[in-house]
Amino acid sequence: MKGIAVGIVVAIVGLALWLSTEEVENSVISLHKAGLILAIIGAAEALFALLGLGKKTKK
Repeated sequence: MKGIAVGIVVAIVGLALWLSTEEVENSVISLHKAGLILAIIGAAEALFALLGLGKKTKK
């Protein structure tokens, strides 16, 4: 259950970063692209935690 919550929070933070920093330029990394990567990783983490939870209940 903790993995699902962490994944959702990371996805929300990444989505907010992606939507709000399109015009911001940083010398090291683009915050717009970093937000998109965070959103994808957070969604994947929540999905894998949910699938793992489903496998535990089947046994």
